[in-house]
Amino acid sequence: MAKRSAAARACGFIQLYARLLETDENGYGYCCSCGKPLAWAETQGGHFHPKGNSYNAAAFEEENVHVQCASCNLFQKGNPSGYLTYMNKEYGEWDEAKQEFNNPVVEHINSLIGTYLEIEEVRELARIYKQKCKDLAKDKSFQIRIPS
Repeated sequence: MAKRSAAARACGFIQLYARLLETDENGYGYCCSCGKPLAWAETQGGHFHPKGNSYNAAAFEEENVHVQCASCNLFQKGNPSGYLTYMNKEYGEWDEAKQEFNNPVVEHINSLIGTYLEIEEVRELARIYKQKCKDLAKDKSFQIRIPS
């Protein structure tokens, strides 16, 4: 149970980091899947590849987590088609010959499915992303509670 608790903590910091990174100094951003404008309180850290209950290594990849609205993240189960469009715009390259995107980030995330981190690695990620959140929070014009 300790590993699951540590994983939830690390994942929470990575999600908070994505929200801080992808919103402006006033906390406004856009859902990566549908483009809806969002105020800070409406933002969620959605995973391109769902983290699931097992917290595979992909759950902890920074490029796997971006701002989403609740509708896309929860009710549309991540809005995978909209999220893929975002990932291809953000990280992909169009291959004219194949008429498709080459996306090394998506390939990397997919390669991590079924791979799990050790509890020490997960705890270190929590420490790193907690500090990254504190650093980004300094640039915001509103109060952000960083969990202890």
